[in-house]
Amino acid sequence: MLSDKVTAQKGRESASDETKKGSVTPTKTAGLSKSAKLPRLDEGTPREVWQRFFTEQKPAPETVAQIVRQLHQDRQYEHTIACIEVALIEQPPQPWMYEVLGRSMELAKRPKADIERVILSRVDFTAAIIPEMMLSAAYLKQLGLDERALAMYQQASRLAPARPEPYLRGLQIARDLNNASGVEWGVAGVLTNVWLPGYPTHHREAENIAAVVEEKLRKAGKSSEADALKATVVVAQQRDLMLKLTWAGDADLDLSVEEPNGGICSSENPWTTAGGAYTHDGYGPKAANCFEEYIGASALPGDYLATVRVIDGNVVGRRATLTIRRYVGTPDESTKTVSMTIDGKDKVVQLSLNDGRRQALLDRPAIEMPVADQRNSAPALSGVRTSRQFATGGNVSSGGGGGGAIGFQPVITNVREGIGFSAMAVVTGDRRYVRLSVAPVFSQIIGVDKFTIPSGR
Repeated sequence: MLSDKVTAQKGRESASDETKKGSVTPTKTAGLSKSAKLPRLDEGTPREVWQRFFTEQKPAPETVAQIVRQLHQDRQYEHTIACIEVALIEQPPQPWMYEVLGRSMELAKRPKADIERVILSRVDFTAAIIPEMMLSAAYLKQLGLDERALAMYQQASRLAPARPEPYLRGLQIARDLNNASGVEWGVAGVLTNVWLPGYPTHHREAENIAAVVEEKLRKAGKSSEADALKATVVVAQQRDLMLKLTWAGDADLDLSVEEPNGGICSSENPWTTAGGAYTHDGYGPKAANCFEEYIGASALPGDYLATVRVIDGNVVGRRATLTIRRYVGTPDESTKTVSMTIDGKDKVVQLSLNDGRRQALLDRPAIEMPVADQRNSAPALSGVRTSRQFATGGNVSSGGGGGGAIGFQPVITNVREGIGFSAMAVVTGDRRYVRLSVAPVFSQIIGVDKFTIPSGR
């Protein structure tokens, strides 16, 4: 009996040994080319194994991706690292290589300096692609490289000054690092560029962080830095133009603003290249939600047209109020209220802004995506229906009730004309080579067709 147990134990050890030997060859990889002969992972160091494999097999990029995926799943992190490092030298690099390489090096307990170099190489590869920079900065933060992450967020803000994400994320890191200059940058960015739904919460948090850091600086005897931070906050709180439409009742009113450059800021186009932000799309019957708001923190000088449209419902007293505030937070601040009768017809208010601080249009809106309709998560309101409930994402759909009306949601985009030129430099993982890609573009608008879309009402 004892002999049988010993034999069984030896059998299990033998099976275990075979499993270990089998695990060194990624034979489970599916979809590989039949001509690809995979190497044994125990025939030399990882670098020698994959250098020999690439020299002899010359695998296609998709084959490399499949091999790396299987190596990573098998937790062969050293071989994953070696395979990608050789691939970066032997083949044109791809963005995913740096991401997987960094993650594998983290799991293999490689030095943070090496992982940091890989992440920075990923940034070099993706050049000025802001979402990719955001991912890289978040990864650096996860690795505990907070200073590097903050620097990357600041770099992203220089490339896209109106985007809110770098400031929101970078400010938290600057606060944790007790970095006064970083806090000053982040607070100014949040107060000037963050106009997402619920922006007052972000602004209050930024102001609180600034107040705490200012107090610390004064206690440390750094009065000049504290004064500079305070002055920055005061300037960042200034607003060139603020419009707020208020009413009472179960109605849904819409405010749209035509800016001096001809752009329209509305609930369908909440961010414009003129710096306008449509910060709240309200509806009744709750009084706290019965308002529409437009803010041009740094606005173009010129004439503006504010249009008030009745979508549906009833306004108490058939009156609504448009509050116009100019140069908020400056000695020239002024406030004007316009009372208007709501009789089913559009109301247009013309106003001028002579001293707007914006001198040039943005290359693109701060955020190029639609705002989620806040009403989607709210209970249906009896008797209240809006045109936006019939159109989503540019598609045409029939609405329930109201005679089966059909709504059309236009999509506004910019069409460039003339000569464009883009160039991208890519640094290889070993920092030995630079590949330069250039792409000239010649475009011309040769005709514009106009047509009318029925309102469906």
